[in-house]
Amino acid sequence: MSTALYMKGERPFEAFLSNRPGLAFLCAVFTFLLSSAGIIYMYLARKRLQLRHFHLIVTMNLVTVLLILVTSEIAMRLLSRPSPQGETLGSMVLTPKNWDRVARANRQLLDEAASRLSYLIYDDLMGWTVGPNRKSANELYYSSSEGLRAPHEGVSLANFTGKARIALVGDSFTFGEEVAYEDTWGHLLEKALGSEYQVLNAGVGSYALDQAFLRFEKDVRQWNPKVVVFSFISHDVERTMHVYPFLSFPEWKLPFSKPRLILRDETLKRLNVSPLASDAIFSRKSVFELPFLEYDKGFSPDRWQEHVPHLSYLARTFMTMFPPWQAHSPDVSDEARVSVNASIVKAFVQSATEAGIIPIVVYFPQAKDLQGPSLPPLGKQVLQRAGIAYTDLTPCLLAVSPQKRFAPGTHYSQEGNAAVAKCLVGDVRRALAQASVPHAHGGGAGPSAQVLGKPQS
Repeated sequence: MSTALYMKGERPFEAFLSNRPGLAFLCAVFTFLLSSAGIIYMYLARKRLQLRHFHLIVTMNLVTVLLILVTSEIAMRLLSRPSPQGETLGSMVLTPKNWDRVARANRQLLDEAASRLSYLIYDDLMGWTVGPNRKSANELYYSSSEGLRAPHEGVSLANFTGKARIALVGDSFTFGEEVAYEDTWGHLLEKALGSEYQVLNAGVGSYALDQAFLRFEKDVRQWNPKVVVFSFISHDVERTMHVYPFLSFPEWKLPFSKPRLILRDETLKRLNVSPLASDAIFSRKSVFELPFLEYDKGFSPDRWQEHVPHLSYLARTFMTMFPPWQAHSPDVSDEARVSVNASIVKAFVQSATEAGIIPIVVYFPQAKDLQGPSLPPLGKQVLQRAGIAYTDLTPCLLAVSPQKRFAPGTHYSQEGNAAVAKCLVGDVRRALAQASVPHAHGGGAGPSAQVLGKPQS
């Protein structure tokens, strides 16, 4: 009964009673009243004859309940383990999370990155990006002097003049994580197109849709590519709704914040003109000192606030398993998630078209998208809302043996990358042919969309 009341949270009592926790609360109240009535009846019926026996039964039941609670509390404390986010029970981080531990763990990541010249660096527009002339810790990834993926150290891709350029923008699936440069679909695409073409891989790991768009605006347009491939997975859509990824995805070990776009009057606005630098984030004494938390879909104040019941690990476990309902801003609603991302895709297509670049929008399926019939993936919902043509690579990945589609860390394997390149080469060739036709892609050829507006004050 108390658990159900805790889950009520901020919603009105009438709305609470119409939901599953409210129904559970009513059942609990009914059971409590029925049990109380039974106990009272037994007490009155046996008051004269077996009063001492009745008191003994009640006392034994109370002692049993107390022993169960004490034993459970001890067990929870013995089974819990410290983690960079606070105390954990198995894989579950107990409420409340610990900001001091979060900040300490991320400062340690920054110190380690500084000592080995991290592959990813802070960027005042996208939050983070690929650093120039870098090598990853596992020596699998290299970057050019321009901050694009490269086959080895000491490469300047600008030196390859006289070639028609195709740019790739997206996240780690575009970047080609978990495979060597020679096995990325970007490199295989370049080989298939021929020596007169250069493919520039501007993918960045863990990027959201908004970051990929801003990467195109800041870093890719200046290369004047003939074609740009804008590719993403469904999870990129979810990432757009976050400001501090390390709060929701601590397993990424990414100590950065990111930009946040919102819709106002059907125009995209930037909330945080420059995402906070890491030092400015982790020098804060409390998570509640961070700006724009109300626009981070993954932030729940109750997960960080300390209350008296948190003295009990048993109470913390129940409060974590059954969190209270909270009212959220429309800017982090499911509707906003679709509409904001759809506007981003349309803004990209419009921006590319106005720059004389042929845009190709590509949907990358994840493993769960290939497991049989289900509701349309979130990424496809966004594309349907945007109302633009796109290339769905689901059939291409389905043609690969299930055991060979993905690398151990969920990205495309060598075979998966090869399938992507094989499927995209036709689309890119057609786009290149279109680009060679005079006035084939003049301004206004793309769908109607409002491009990024001024920062929101």
